[in-house]
Amino acid sequence: MACVTVWAIAADESQEVAELRGFLVKLSGRQMRHQQTVTHPALLAGLWVFLSLFELMQSYSPHELERFRKIAQNLCSKDV
Repeated sequence: MACVTVWAIAADESQEVAELRGFLVKLSGRQMRHQQTVTHPALLAGLWVFLSLFELMQSYSPHELERFRKIAQNLCSKDV
């Protein structure tokens, strides 16, 4: 199902979907070659991150997510 969705996103030429492609590529963390702005693997990776984030946001309140961020930040700032 995800592969079919990625193919549809890649093939659609509308401005709205072009913005979605850029969003998914950013979420993927993939570096694109200068002349290649989108790849199917980057779209698939970005879609996975997006769906995971969406599920996470439905499972935790913004307050809980902020608390987790602060805990992680405090761990990173401790002298190890």
